[in-house]
Amino acid sequence: MSREVHVRCCEQLGGRFPGLTRRVLGFTDKSDAERVMAVLPKRFAKFGLTLHPEKTKLIDLNDKRGEKGRSFDFLGFTHFLSRSLKGYMVLKRKTSSKRLTRAISNVSNYIQSNRHMKLKDLITALNVKLRGHYNYYGVTFNSRSLENFYEAVKRRLFKWLNRRGGEVKLYWDRFSSLVDTWHTLLKPSIRHSYNSLKRT
Repeated sequence: MSREVHVRCCEQLGGRFPGLTRRVLGFTDKSDAERVMAVLPKRFAKFGLTLHPEKTKLIDLNDKRGEKGRSFDFLGFTHFLSRSLKGYMVLKRKTSSKRLTRAISNVSNYIQSNRHMKLKDLITALNVKLRGHYNYYGVTFNSRSLENFYEAVKRRLFKWLNRRGGEVKLYWDRFSSLVDTWHTLLKPSIRHSYNSLKRT
């Protein structure tokens, strides 16, 4: 795919699609994208719909003029073009920085509020949150973001456990042994791979 141009659409309530539905249209030729972009407002108007002026735009992921504008965020992922291990240009996805920061903050707040739970019960509850995160964000090429999330959760668990009053403080080596072998903190894994999609 030599060029990838995306059009983002956001329809108002009352259309054929559910409210606040978002669409991404991909094109290999920029002229095709520009032609569709010119026609869309007229077609939507026939059904009493309008395009969101800020969320509807063309993005050329192959633009060589700079890194800015060569990616876009959609449904919690940052989409961008990059080379695969075999040297092919592919569309990759990673957890958007805003979503990753928010997810880490939410888990940190949960640990802080529940740090007096038994360690086994607290880790069991955290594993539910980790599993949900991996199930959604565990896509091909997103391993680094998943690992960053796991390590952030692990560090914050260590921090808040050491702030429980009246208990012996945990050292990092002992803590790591606990969450790696005894009460295991769920490690990240890819749940949705390109290969599995090809097989289906």
